[in-house]
Amino acid sequence: MAGICYSIKKNRLEKGLLAGFTLEADGTLTMNANENEHLICVQALDCAVNDAGWGRLSFEAQYPESVTCYVYVRAMNETMFYRSGIQTKIDDFLCDPQESATIKKEFFTRVDATKHVNHQDLLMYEQRGRYLYFMIELIGEGDGFIKNIRIDRAGDNFMQTFPELYRERGSFFHRYLSIFSTLYNDFQQDIEHLPQLLDVDVCPVQLLGTYGKWLGIDLDCDIRDEQVLRTLVKEAYALNRMKGTKKAISRIAEIMLGEEVLILERNVMQEYLNSVNREDLVKLYGNSMYDVTMLVNHPVSDLLKSQLMYLIDQFKPIRSRIHIVHLKSAGVLDSHNYLDMNARVFEVENGNLDKEQVMDGVITLV
Repeated sequence: MAGICYSIKKNRLEKGLLAGFTLEADGTLTMNANENEHLICVQALDCAVNDAGWGRLSFEAQYPESVTCYVYVRAMNETMFYRSGIQTKIDDFLCDPQESATIKKEFFTRVDATKHVNHQDLLMYEQRGRYLYFMIELIGEGDGFIKNIRIDRAGDNFMQTFPELYRERGSFFHRYLSIFSTLYNDFQQDIEHLPQLLDVDVCPVQLLGTYGKWLGIDLDCDIRDEQVLRTLVKEAYALNRMKGTKKAISRIAEIMLGEEVLILERNVMQEYLNSVNREDLVKLYGNSMYDVTMLVNHPVSDLLKSQLMYLIDQFKPIRSRIHIVHLKSAGVLDSHNYLDMNARVFEVENGNLDKEQVMDGVITLV
């Protein structure tokens, strides 16, 4: 097997120096487009063995052709060095944002580090030491990212299967076999990550539509909110168990709109609809026993409404007709409206009084 492999995740990146980058929640380093210099320094990797060999460093990156990528790598047994006669910890020096990139590059030059230009996959067979120090520098402006930084201790899988005569580290034969080891290790990493493809919380968003169909819900309605898609897939089984019920419609609306809605069924409102305002109430709640009205507290865009109806049509009772009624965010009272003693204003907003406005002793200004 490939041996020990280090993955540089978000927690280690947070402890290092990230100049000109923004660290995303998933550990991706996004370039700040308007900055020319981008620098990554992390604390040393400790393999706990002096004079240990190191194999391969790789990462995924995307940036404009005008941007140049430099990678500096050095393995040593030491954690301290003398700077102007003062003993200094190497980690503290490299991760110090007050120290310039020029000084840090000078440090790597003086300790005989290897320098790689525009390489995202490199071998470190010439490096020996307990601690591995590396720095990644991008020079140039533009949009881009770096992610999935990995360091493989062994770097190959096949050298130990050959006679001792052929096991010279860093030889042409060793490097030649590393080509196949790289392919093998990448395949192995993909295989190890296969279970994540079936995890709804972390799988690629492109797979959510397929998983939804497997679970009996069609999500082909151009939903852009990733969290909404993941929630719908996770609750697809429960929603199918409630299919044809008011509860299913209510839950789908709550997922899509982010708040609870009020659902009124026409067939249970007959006595209420016999009031004097029957004509107006029929316009609101429908004239058929199959009509269902959904009251939403805020305006709904045409796109969101079509997406919501697309999903509800898959779970609503047969022959039912769903009507969405949304309320305006605020109301306006003219100068001749009066509030009874039990009336309440739910939203408090700033207002202006003209010069001739008269207030009696019952008015309270907050």
